[in-house]
Amino acid sequence: MPTIPFFKQATLREIIITRLCCGADIVVILCCGGYLVGRYPAVGLRWPWLIVALLAGYFLADLFSGLVHWVVDTWLDEGMLGRGIAITREHHTHPGHVLLYGFLDQASLGAAPSAAVVGVAATVTALFPVSALTYALMIVWFVIATCMLFGMSFHNLAHRPVRPLLLRMAQRLHLVCSPEHHWCHHRDHTIRYCVINGWANYPCDRLRLWSRLERLVTATTGRAPRADDAEWQRKLNDTGIFVGSPRPIG
Repeated sequence: MPTIPFFKQATLREIIITRLCCGADIVVILCCGGYLVGRYPAVGLRWPWLIVALLAGYFLADLFSGLVHWVVDTWLDEGMLGRGIAITREHHTHPGHVLLYGFLDQASLGAAPSAAVVGVAATVTALFPVSALTYALMIVWFVIATCMLFGMSFHNLAHRPVRPLLLRMAQRLHLVCSPEHHWCHHRDHTIRYCVINGWANYPCDRLRLWSRLERLVTATTGRAPRADDAEWQRKLNDTGIFVGSPRPIG
């Protein structure tokens, strides 16, 4: 297998876009954090509710990562979003290559939708009078925005060939996505899209959420999901690890 990923080189335009996307999400994180620090004395939210808000944010961050992952894998191509999509496609045939890209190259795919969606949600929340509810919501937005910036970093932990003891323990406790859990997605691209901790995969897959959404999109637009997957596998056939290979990750 080549030790250099296929899309390592980026144009100046691509570099600028990735930095702007990550920067925008960092601004959202800082604004949410500033709100939480500044408003805490006025709200005094009790610790049990703080923990509930943090856990809710962590679950919703996982769900949001799955939604973004599903859209990218199922409906987008390099003609729409360029190099970012090419990197994700390469990951499906060469899983190990995902570890060879820089943080910003990968973070922008989660940071861009996070900045847009969470940024709007946090702005609307901040417009309401300060209360326990608005404070809890801001915790949720803060957690989602932070997790989405590091979404691919969470995902990459499931691909690391060597994992420290603390990471293995966290994965066994389902605090972060484990290789065993994530590898199911590499065998079947219609399940296990959520990559932060995998919590949302259980209800989503049980409800067949993604396949039902695909049928809805196809019925309304006529587009076929993953229409060019076979073409991409042919492109990288010579050295690729095909989707469905029984070889485990990491």
